[in-house]
Amino acid sequence: MDPQILSDYFKKCFLAVDGLWFMMLEKTDSFDKALEIDGRVWEILPKIQARKIKELLKLETASEVDLLRALKFKLDAEDFASEVLRKDSHINIIIKKCPWLTLLKQSNREHLAERISDVICSVEYGVFAGEFMEDMDFKVISRQCSGNEICSFILEKCLT
Repeated sequence: MDPQILSDYFKKCFLAVDGLWFMMLEKTDSFDKALEIDGRVWEILPKIQARKIKELLKLETASEVDLLRALKFKLDAEDFASEVLRKDSHINIIIKKCPWLTLLKQSNREHLAERISDVICSVEYGVFAGEFMEDMDFKVISRQCSGNEICSFILEKCLT
C-alpha cells in the first residue's frame, strides 16, 4: 500500500478522534469540562510526540539543533504551513496555516478557537521543547485564533 495513503488515513483518524471525544464530552457534560480534559491531554501528548520524533530522527542530544529539527518534523507531519527560525537568543515558530483552525472553521466552531488556543497552544510547544532542553520559556506573540494574520511563538532558554 502507498505510504502516503496510510499517512493520510491515520492523520484523518487522529483529527477525527480528537474532535469526536471532545464533542461527546461537551455534549454529556459541558464545553468547559471538555476543554479542561483536553488541556490535560495536551500536557502529555507533546511529550509522547517528542520522544517518538527523537526515535524516528535518531536524535540523541539535548540540543537546540535537535529541537529545531523535531519542531520542523512535528509541524510538517501535522500539515501546518510553518517556519521554525533561530533568531538571536530564541527560536521563533511561525504558523501561517493551522489545520486545527481550519477544522474549527469547517465545523462552524471558529468562535471557540481563541478559548481552545488559550488552553492548548499555550502549553503544547513549551511541553514539547522541554523534552529537548530544560528551562525553556514559551511566549505567545500572536495567534490566528485571536485575529492575527499568523501565529508567532517564541521559545527561549530561561535565565535563572
